[in-house]
Amino acid sequence: MSILKGVLLINGTDIYEEFGTFLAETAQDEHKNYDELLKMPALKKQPEVSIREEDGVRTAQALVQTFEARDITLRFALEAADDAAFLRRYCSFVRFLKTGDEGWLDIRLTDLDMAFRVYLKSAGSYSQLTPFGSGHVVALFEVVLREPRPTFKPVQTTL
Repeated sequence: MSILKGVLLINGTDIYEEFGTFLAETAQDEHKNYDELLKMPALKKQPEVSIREEDGVRTAQALVQTFEARDITLRFALEAADDAAFLRRYCSFVRFLKTGDEGWLDIRLTDLDMAFRVYLKSAGSYSQLTPFGSGHVVALFEVVLREPRPTFKPVQTTL
């Protein structure tokens, strides 16, 4: 059993089993994907009133802190046994991200038991690690996901 199996689910699909795709880092001690996912979203600005005759500013008596929407950049690796399998998996994964469930992607990290509701915003970098025609094919690529309503809490489970 692969250690990558079941780690990341998108719309209930194990992307490693289905597409040979997984979250990847470029160095052994790196953790940029988790840094992106766990980075606290920016807070919305509090309304303030500046009165010339008073020091500072006036704010509401009770402050309600709310998150801004945020962009999350994730780096994936995709591997396949040959060129045809690689191209089939890569194109299928891109279409999968683009289509989602009515455009939405529910990402679940099973090891952290956290979920994120996002949509594909744009593509980032692409790096071919092994050349086509050499047998086993591997590439790294980034995608930018938009989380319009960050909840920033673990998945709720019922027992």
